Amino acid sequence: MKIIPQNDHAAPRRIQQYTSIQILRGLAALMVVTYHLPGALGMLDLRIPVLNSGVDLFFVISGFVMVLSTENRRSDHRAFLMQRFTRVVPFYWVMTFLMVAALWLFADRAVSLEQITNSLLFIPYLDTVTGYVQPVLGVGWTLNLEILFYILFAATMRVGTLTQMAMVGVVFAIAVAARIVFKPAADTVLFFYTTPILFEFLAGMALGHLVGRLARLPTVLGVSALVFAIVSMLVMVLGFNLPRTLAQGIPALILVAGCISLENYFRLFAPRLLARLGDASYSLYLTHPIVLLATAPVVQASAYHHGLLAWLLSPPALPSPWPATVLLKSRFWPFRG
Repeated sequence: MKIIPQNDHAAPRRIQQYTSIQILRGLAALMVVTYHLPGALGMLDLRIPVLNSGVDLFFVISGFVMVLSTENRRSDHRAFLMQRFTRVVPFYWVMTFLMVAALWLFADRAVSLEQITNSLLFIPYLDTVTGYVQPVLGVGWTLNLEILFYILFAATMRVGTLTQMAMVGVVFAIAVAARIVFKPAADTVLFFYTTPILFEFLAGMALGHLVGRLARLPTVLGVSALVFAIVSMLVMVLGFNLPRTLAQGIPALILVAGCISLENYFRLFAPRLLARLGDASYSLYLTHPIVLLATAPVVQASAYHHGLLAWLLSPPALPSPWPATVLLKSRFWPFRG
């Protein structure tokens, strides 16, 4: 998952050469931002569910990146974890403190020292305001799962790729089985860490292992994969009540695989701007909740002043913290499965 600023957190040189992956990162970030925009405007009913599939793309890409970025240094797990830390954590910490300030300024909400500490240490906890297990910077719930994946990946780096995949898969299977057996409440840490979405990391690892074969696929199969992934994601999200891993995870896997198989075409014809958007996807992903929270009152006030949204929103007269309250108490943050 490209959760890094432009100086790149997840990709050594070889990964950066995958124009298709960079574009998908940028697309995933834009999908998440667009998914959250209606919440900032107080129009929660206008959210487009399929857009939260950007997170599924991030997770599949993360598994893919981890395999390729460690293929020539699989015994150095300490260096791997240090690289992950330096490229992911500092920027997230800065954004967490900025979110604390934004909550105080724009939502009239004080964050406790315990909540800040848990967020900085990637320790999940129940946010009683939103009712979800998430950190201060709500989108950081994905990073909590990323950190778990990094630890498992590092712990199994000394073995071959296939064995590593099997070991990681067994851990994920046990986690999901625990959810089935113990049936934890949705607002518990056990429920959070037993989500089937974990298998999307494993799917990305499989793509990393098969990357050579994917590159040799006929163009028609790559294009067909893209079309199938997009159509199936739209159909399954909008028309069926399926588990997220099936409705969004599998199409995300097929979409990434199709893009990898068409890498030569992306490299030749894709605008550089799209790839640069991928470079900035981590920054965009972490900063957009703060920007939306800070600008929501201004947007709301402007809209009401000009009568643009009055017919969409109720009640007609809203207290000033209302936009921020909507963002915090709705599903603005989690979109999880």
